Amino acid sequence: MDDSNNAAPPAAPGPSTLSGPTRAWSADDMVVVAFALLGFGGGVLLPLKFNIPPITTSFLLATGIAALAYRFLGGMQGASMAVGTLKLGGALAALVGIAMFINSTLVSQVRLPPPPYQVWVVSGQVTDDAGKPIEPFGPNDIGLSPPLLVPYPLGKFQLNVYSWPDVDGKMAFPVLSVNHDGFDPHAVDLNPSATNDVKITRTGQTIQIQQIVLHRTAAAQYQPAQQPLKPVSYEAETKAVTPEVKP
Repeated sequence: MDDSNNAAPPAAPGPSTLSGPTRAWSADDMVVVAFALLGFGGGVLLPLKFNIPPITTSFLLATGIAALAYRFLGGMQGASMAVGTLKLGGALAALVGIAMFINSTLVSQVRLPPPPYQVWVVSGQVTDDAGKPIEPFGPNDIGLSPPLLVPYPLGKFQLNVYSWPDVDGKMAFPVLSVNHDGFDPHAVDLNPSATNDVKITRTGQTIQIQQIVLHRTAAAQYQPAQQPLKPVSYEAETKAVTPEVKP
């Protein structure tokens, strides 16, 4: 008997598996993806809200790119970079290299606006027709148009002042000195952190001083009492001058 007729039919092929083996997410993978999201999110959203330097944006974007490359591309083998005497390799070299590349691109594109006010130092010399310096030369001999000081009635004034950056990068302001004949001088420090005895209101580029009280000097306060002069008759004046002669 032929055994080939009694052979079992071949088994039907099962469903084919198209997807390969899945990789489980570990704690390291979650940390890497979190850094990627923070890097891209911070690099894109922070410049829209805050005025941050390009180097900060560059390192945030480089962190996101390096994290994604480490997670999905299997790392960055063979990457190396030298910064001075410091030699970097692997993911750290890729991070610094990407950051420097992005930073150079951003710096060339970002144009910071000029400061609203600049300080200029003007110097010179005044002479006569013969070239001889004019002396004495005082503060009242130099003026500006428009003038720095504009006086108004009722003791009011308007003054243009300038500010400059100090050693800490903060804006420094001059000290206003107010004086008048017969009064003691009064100094008002225009710096925002200064303590004054007058009320100062700041609105944008405007500094409003409410009231500056000047005190009279001691010499001006002392005024001896003077009696009004009375007319004297000729007889009384003669009698006061000529001594009385008794017989």
